[in-house]
Amino acid sequence: MKVRKFKNDPKEKEFYKTLRSKAFEELGENIAKHGNTNFWAKGIFWAAICYASYYLLLNSGNTLVFWFLYLAFQISGLLMGFCLGHDASHNTAFKNKSANQVLHFFSFLTVGIDPLLWGLRHIRSHHLYANVEGSDIDIDKNPFLRLAPSHPWSAKHKYQHLYAPFVYMLALLHSVFMGDWIYLFSKEYSWMRKGVAKPELYLRFFLFKIFYFFLVLYIPIQLTDFSVGFIFLTYVSASAFTSLLFVIMLVGTHFFEEADYFEPQDNTLDYSWAVHQLRTSCDWNPESRIARVLSGGANCHAAHHLFPNICHTNYDLINTVIEQVTAEYDFPYHKMSLWQMMRSHFRHLKKMGIPG
Repeated sequence: MKVRKFKNDPKEKEFYKTLRSKAFEELGENIAKHGNTNFWAKGIFWAAICYASYYLLLNSGNTLVFWFLYLAFQISGLLMGFCLGHDASHNTAFKNKSANQVLHFFSFLTVGIDPLLWGLRHIRSHHLYANVEGSDIDIDKNPFLRLAPSHPWSAKHKYQHLYAPFVYMLALLHSVFMGDWIYLFSKEYSWMRKGVAKPELYLRFFLFKIFYFFLVLYIPIQLTDFSVGFIFLTYVSASAFTSLLFVIMLVGTHFFEEADYFEPQDNTLDYSWAVHQLRTSCDWNPESRIARVLSGGANCHAAHHLFPNICHTNYDLINTVIEQVTAEYDFPYHKMSLWQMMRSHFRHLKKMGIPG
């Protein structure tokens, strides 16, 4: 990963100072830097649905009912990861770092993506350098989709806005079976693993994978009368739908038509850190309580990137301040409905499918 320098611009520094000051003034005594009642209520709600569905599917004798319960188990597990695990990765669920690590481990268990590796790349790469070629792992070149102007074009990309949903359905399984292993063993990502002892990395990784496959495959195979083939097919198909939901809620928060994409020729970026986050992030339905319950605040993406060290339950108040202060300083703030954001994302894919 290439280390970059952000522009040192007086106006942009003043903007961020004003934004932080007004945000914390707005939050006042209501600030919850770590998980509060609202935070735990959402997390426990999705955990209850997740494991209630799991209990019921183990006692189901009907194939269709089993499939729908398995899908509910997977999707609610994903939403539990959004509402609990994401904050835990930023150490904003608990004050205690070890407690956050434990929560992160178990709240990602039904998703299957290694929480330690995900957290390392999420914080050390993406949160610093969103949409920066060579620095943000999330914008790395891939063989299927051209997501940024800096990526090489090929003929298949003319149709990527049509086949992208099918690629997105495989994203979760790719992370479980391929991505995690590459991040763990490839020398290319040694910078990401720096500071974490190899025995700890390997122990946590393999324990997590054992627990995950034991939960999602072994127990259903052992405790139900369905065939191994049917259970595996259920796992793959439910994972595909869960993956599509995961991508729908997140992919457009950075890959949308109005976003900036960077391929700096030297180590200096065009904007300060704060303004960079604004130019590369999109909020969807940030005023919607339902959206925040579903996404764990991921719909308030600008607030999350600008204030990653406070719990997402503060974002509803922060959003108002961001909108006011960006207007005052004439900086961009991208806000759309989920539908508008996804339309913008697919327009972006279509644009990237054109050579040049």
